[in-house]
Amino acid sequence: MSERRQETRNPCYLRAEIIVAPNADPVLAKAHDISDHGLRLVVLNAKRIPNEFVVSIPRRRMREIVRVVRREDQELGVIIQQVGATA
Repeated sequence: MSERRQETRNPCYLRAEIIVAPNADPVLAKAHDISDHGLRLVVLNAKRIPNEFVVSIPRRRMREIVRVVRREDQELGVIIQQVGATA
């Protein structure tokens, strides 16, 4: 299988929170392979996470709306939604 990514990924192992609703408790996750436009999240039962959500990585002071582009049992590949972008 060939590599489709166009940008450099930065390996990391950071605590992340998945926020699916404003008043809901966040879902804990680990962030890996962060780039300028996306990241890989490891989370229990990833199939229950919606296709769009907010991800927060406190150590990087990052809080972004993301969209799932790849889903496995315990892993999500997400891209950061651009402000003003249309699907």
